[in-house]
Amino acid sequence: MPKSIEEIEAEVKRRLASGNGQTSDFVSQQFTSFVQEEHEEVMLPSFFEQYANFAGRILSFIDVKDESQPQMYEDIQVARLHIRPKQVIAAAVLTLMLGIFSAVPFLILGWVDFAFFLVVTGIFLAYIAYTYPSYASQITKIRAQQESLLALLYITIYMRVNPVLETSIAFATEHLNGPLGKDFKRILWLLDGGKISSLQEGFNLYMELWLKRNPDFVKAFMILLTVTSQPDKEHQSQILDKALSTLLQDTYEKMKYYAHDLKNPVMIINTFGLMLPLIGLIAFPMISVFMSASIKISYLFFGYIVILPALIYFFSNRILSKRPGAFSAPDVSANPKLPPKGKYRLSIKNKNYLIPVLPVAIIVAILIMSPGLFHIFTKTIPTFIEAQQLPPNAPPTAALAAEYDPKIIFLTLTIPVGIAIGIFLFYYGRSIQKLQLRNEIIEIEEDLNTSLYNIANQFTEDIPVEIAVENFVASYQIMNLKKRQIFNLFNSILTKMKSMGLTFAQAVFHPQYGVIQEYPSTLLKEIMWIFAESSRKGSQVIYNIIQKIAVYLDNVKKIRELIYDLLEETVTSVRMQAKFLAPFIAAIVGSLTGVIINSLYKMLQQLEKVMAAFAGGTMGQDTTFFTDFINFTKVTPPTLFQVLVGIYTIEAVFLLSQLASGVENGFDDVARDIEIAKNILISIIVYVAVTIIGSSFLNQLVLHGARSVSGIVIMFLLPANITSSRKSNLNKNR
Repeated sequence: MPKSIEEIEAEVKRRLASGNGQTSDFVSQQFTSFVQEEHEEVMLPSFFEQYANFAGRILSFIDVKDESQPQMYEDIQVARLHIRPKQVIAAAVLTLMLGIFSAVPFLILGWVDFAFFLVVTGIFLAYIAYTYPSYASQITKIRAQQESLLALLYITIYMRVNPVLETSIAFATEHLNGPLGKDFKRILWLLDGGKISSLQEGFNLYMELWLKRNPDFVKAFMILLTVTSQPDKEHQSQILDKALSTLLQDTYEKMKYYAHDLKNPVMIINTFGLMLPLIGLIAFPMISVFMSASIKISYLFFGYIVILPALIYFFSNRILSKRPGAFSAPDVSANPKLPPKGKYRLSIKNKNYLIPVLPVAIIVAILIMSPGLFHIFTKTIPTFIEAQQLPPNAPPTAALAAEYDPKIIFLTLTIPVGIAIGIFLFYYGRSIQKLQLRNEIIEIEEDLNTSLYNIANQFTEDIPVEIAVENFVASYQIMNLKKRQIFNLFNSILTKMKSMGLTFAQAVFHPQYGVIQEYPSTLLKEIMWIFAESSRKGSQVIYNIIQKIAVYLDNVKKIRELIYDLLEETVTSVRMQAKFLAPFIAAIVGSLTGVIINSLYKMLQQLEKVMAAFAGGTMGQDTTFFTDFINFTKVTPPTLFQVLVGIYTIEAVFLLSQLASGVENGFDDVARDIEIAKNILISIIVYVAVTIIGSSFLNQLVLHGARSVSGIVIMFLLPANITSSRKSNLNKNR
């Protein structure tokens, strides 16, 4: 008999590695799917596990005992990583060594800056490698917490019909695919194989792990276990209610503390990751004008396009990793009507075509970016490199002067626009069809509680299920609620029962004609199953059960709404930053910096003309005073600067959208994709519009200002020129 989880896992791995896991007495036929899941988990390790194992073999001299790193060992256990603490430390050391060794050749070649970047990157990645188990542990806890609510809901719903713990656990595990579901499957697997004598023994094996993941679930689950010792139905009902309400209330309390602690980290990301860097860009043109020898464009591009986004991504992920698990969105991946992952189903004349989203997004992005890319690589970069070779007091060349033309600057806007459209097409295309189906399911699940109340009340009159469904459909027709998805669901059930002569259970669960095929909702499926099962026991039984389920769903809905209210302020703030504030500020900054450089350049031209006009007298022929003071040949062209600001804006909006979606929805890929797609599209529209309008308006001011400056200079220089001319004439007469 296994003594610990480690022994269980060792036995599982041994059986799977031997290839006999499917036929051994250790595995029952009922859990063959679970064997496949275990096989994939053991045989297909993650990239980090592979890297850590590789580092452990390379740096085998690192011998760290598990007991010396208790927190890391616990994190590895919770995250179910198939590695040891010494391998994690080896991965961090190897990463640091790679960063240092890769910098040596560049240091020898004299590229000190790039070598420094590599060393810093190595240190940063080494830190990530060292803290990865902690991060993975937090993610696993969140997934387990999200799953615990569903698990307890399924178990309590089932025990309303059949208060047998083993069958209720098996019932719940059919639709739980996360960490908790796998633990339940392992317990049933051990029980079925005779490795443990009771469920309680299996629970004891995993209780310590569950306490580390989610102590609130353990508290509620311990309350639930007492239901088996209560023969009285009323007491059983009270225990089931208490178990679920305890977990719901604890989840709300944890989310309340998280929402309170969320404000400062989000404010720090907004301030130091977005606002201050964008505002700092305004000063860069002035610095590059007057300190061109000390400033390099490579610093700016590397810092804003690589370093800053990496830091924002790192800190935002750490914020999300502390989010308590709450409610997970419906899983619609099993619906046969949906396209495969990464595809978009296009219907033309009753024919379906699967369009690969990624290639289409890349092609469209390249087509949009091509004008800007062509100009950057054929004009801007060669001109900028050529200008670097000019002497300090040389005037800007005609090609370099062309880079200050607003039309050329607007041409380079196609680069960020192309990137944004490509991102929009990719994320929107791969998730919009899933979102449409999921929204229908969410609407049904939100209406389930009131619908079940409506249906349950009809069973007080001792009527069949079919009549209750017909009355429910008729009531929705009278109230003109035909557009609700819950009406479509029950109307489809009623139609199949009447036209095809099916029973309620057949109309819902028939493998070919059942309506549940169109609505792949686990919650809906289980409630319909309870509905069908309890209807066989009479009207009073179904009334009591359905009414209790409606109360459960109502409580769950209330807690979900309270949680969304807690997070609403933060999520709204981040969304506003992503959609409007970030692109607006970035566009203003881009316009101002372009205008600052352009205005200085125009002033230089006007001043040089004035100086050339007054080149006689005591002023002589030297008119390079301003070119000595302001070196425009070393200034970053506005076209390159516009590309930098645009790309950084897209990265910032992308990361802020990911943060907003993660805070509100947790690890929900569909919601995240749509959030990113919508925010990227809105932000690029705002960015382009503000850039064009702002630059056009400010450039008009520059033209007037340059003329005014030249007039002022003439006013000051004209008397000096007249005086010098008179002195020159007097000297000639003498």
